[in-house]
Amino acid sequence: MFGEVADDYDRVRPAYPAALFDDVLRYGQPDIGGRRALEVGAGTGRATEAFARKGLPVVAVEPDDAMADVLARRVARLSGVHVVRGSFEEFCPTERFGLLFSAEAWHWTQPETRWSLAADALGNGATLALFWNNERIAEPDLRSSMLRVFERHARPVVINDEPVTSEQVWQRWPGDELSDCAAFESLASHHYRRRRNMPKADYLGLTQTRSQFRMLSPSMQQDLLAALTRLFSDEVPLVIDTTLLLARRRKG
Repeated sequence: MFGEVADDYDRVRPAYPAALFDDVLRYGQPDIGGRRALEVGAGTGRATEAFARKGLPVVAVEPDDAMADVLARRVARLSGVHVVRGSFEEFCPTERFGLLFSAEAWHWTQPETRWSLAADALGNGATLALFWNNERIAEPDLRSSMLRVFERHARPVVINDEPVTSEQVWQRWPGDELSDCAAFESLASHHYRRRRNMPKADYLGLTQTRSQFRMLSPSMQQDLLAALTRLFSDEVPLVIDTTLLLARRRKG
């Protein structure tokens, strides 16, 4: 479904904090050194590009052809990036990677196999990094009005925009599953917060890249967008919280 709006997805989805990539590499030393990274669900390649520009070779796995097309264009001039079109479950690694990372895509992997496949793809002591953004309307009254719009025009959509705190992160998915996985140890998390005023047109575009929106009927999509257009002024104030989970592949 994201392939239908791949270019918009690439344009309007918020980037990840620059400090996040430094934190991943710092956590992974020295075990990342000399080995490639595997990315699960590379999308349009924002995280791919960030790691590649830091000199890390990346095998970027992406199942959607339209998203992979954008990804391939993004990394065309970067050495060391290999794009694989297919799912994580279909991918058959021929090496042990120093880092496996997934940016806002881990929930699309198969629950029965995701952790064992990750462990099998990583070398001893190598790093697993999962991260995602959470966007929230910064003004409480405006957010309440937005929730009423969704309640009126798109009842099937569940708004879950509460950021996860460092105290909660290992009790909520995916931290709860990761903390119970015997193949991983040395768990850590980082939390980043930014504020941004997003142009209304971009925020409406962001809404249209959400999977729950994509699954609404065309008439519900149209009514929802019309109501949101009336609600917001020229800019939409956002708080963007980013969560990073880290773990090491247990040795032995």
